[in-house]
Amino acid sequence: MEEVTQNPMDEANPVSFAVLRIPFFLEPEYSRDETWSETNRKRLERKWGGKEAFDAQKKRHQLKERGREVGIQHFNLDRKASNTLKSHRLVQWVTKNYGCAKSEALYDVLNVEHFVNGKKLNDAKMLLECAKKISDGVIDLEKAEKFLASDEGEKEIVLAKKALDRLGIHSIPNFVIGGKEVLSGAVHWKGGLIR
Repeated sequence: MEEVTQNPMDEANPVSFAVLRIPFFLEPEYSRDETWSETNRKRLERKWGGKEAFDAQKKRHQLKERGREVGIQHFNLDRKASNTLKSHRLVQWVTKNYGCAKSEALYDVLNVEHFVNGKKLNDAKMLLECAKKISDGVIDLEKAEKFLASDEGEKEIVLAKKALDRLGIHSIPNFVIGGKEVLSGAVHWKGGLIR
């Protein structure tokens, strides 16, 4: 995004845009029980139709290689996959109460904890630890804990999921342009969106 903003293709007509992150409820059918999880490897092998099919998909997608190009040295394939509703609710709560900068900082910490360190995204204690890391004394952690213990914010996440379903979005990342055009798929950071 910085590249497009700082070095537009046409300096007389720069691209103007805003990015709003919408929670993507990856496995909504997963149990909400905090004790339940499975490895991401198991989830992906099931998704792609077995180990061989998953290995072929990894070669096509090259996520690990692309991650290394941008400084992500390790993806934990055996990280714990769990229901993500609780993490989405917390991010939504932080956005509403403390703004997008804080919620983006929270996403960054959650991504490291999940993708690198293998933590479950339905673990309230881990979620609160992540909120504390980015709090700078601003986030009311007691309110955050009470929020996570409630069901507040669930309706909004479910409605967002339904809206994404109506747009045909079933994976990430996707870019919705003008509220209706969907550009789907992981675009290589060097490739850009416009050719």
